[in-house]
Amino acid sequence: MIAVPALVAAGLIADAVRLRRRLARFRGLPQPRRTAPLSWEDRRESTGYDVIGADGAVISANVRHAAIEHARATGLDVLGLVPADLPVVRALDMLRHTRDAGFAAVVHTELLDDAYTGDYTSTMARLRRYDADVEHVVVPCHLTPRAPACKGRAAWLHGLGVTLAQAVVPSILTMALVLAALVSDPQWGPVAVIAYCAVPYLVFAGTPLSPRDLHRMALLRPVLTPYTWWRTLVEDAPPWHRPAWRHPRKDEI
Repeated sequence: MIAVPALVAAGLIADAVRLRRRLARFRGLPQPRRTAPLSWEDRRESTGYDVIGADGAVISANVRHAAIEHARATGLDVLGLVPADLPVVRALDMLRHTRDAGFAAVVHTELLDDAYTGDYTSTMARLRRYDADVEHVVVPCHLTPRAPACKGRAAWLHGLGVTLAQAVVPSILTMALVLAALVSDPQWGPVAVIAYCAVPYLVFAGTPLSPRDLHRMALLRPVLTPYTWWRTLVEDAPPWHRPAWRHPRKDEI
């Protein structure tokens, strides 16, 4: 039954094209003219904006200043920074569920004073409740912590209002369709498998995003995807119970 593998492959390609169109909305931040040491020192800027980031995220001073200047020039409340080497799993989650990469953002100081909790994920979750002017840009430096891509994924999705079922079940159903195509027609079934592996390339090739694990996650996708399910489902609950902390307002100092 060649029809089943063909339909599955066509559906996978159509979904990849849809995600690629979403990715086309992301602009790149101009490359800094000179390099600077990586540092999180003096994050509190005198320009009316602060930089917050996930644990382990590092951004150079030049990129930080360029992002703040862009946010100030365009009058943004929140400027999400998307690292150019964002892992495939996080990048696909970002395109499917939100435009936040879950790593770093430039936030207007007054807005951050009300929303900051001491934790990046829960702070961004609070900011989503505000009627804020938000934009996201791809930054040319590498912000991504060198931790497994699935670490913190459950907490991040929870903060975005995305349940684990919404994140994992569609992936399981897609894998089931690929396996069904393979079983229904052993001769043409591999076409669906090839299309499944090609999705990351179809989404990211030639775009500002260049996931650091693109080749591994594409070529080994049928094997690594179930592993991402397991890592996400067994992750500890999000730390929303931690006491909230925020910067004091100017009138409270």
